Amino acid sequence: MKIKITLTLSILFAITSCDQITDNYWQQKEEENHTSPFMGKWVGTYNGNEVGTLTLDISKNGNITGSLGRTEVDLASYVYDDGTLQPVISNTLSFTLYGNLKDKKGTWKDKDKQGTWTLTKQ
Repeated sequence: MKIKITLTLSILFAITSCDQITDNYWQQKEEENHTSPFMGKWVGTYNGNEVGTLTLDISKNGNITGSLGRTEVDLASYVYDDGTLQPVISNTLSFTLYGNLKDKKGTWKDKDKQGTWTLTKQ
């Protein structure tokens, strides 16, 4: 009796593991084939307590790199398929962008300074 239970549990575990491996494989393939609808170069300005230029480059998978024109500060983040930006942060300043690329605008903060930004796709 114990052998039957152990054998049954082993078979169920193996089937579940195979399904999980298959699901993970197809999810990974989906991610590899995904192209962000916002892929490309975006250029614009930010205004408020400070004024300057802003450039964002969106990769095929939605990763963001970019820079602020005033001091060539590097920026990094991610854009979701609905255009929402994961907060875009600077590697050296406390400068952070919030907003949505679908709207092509948002807000920014840098310590006690703040303002708005707008971008257009090139």
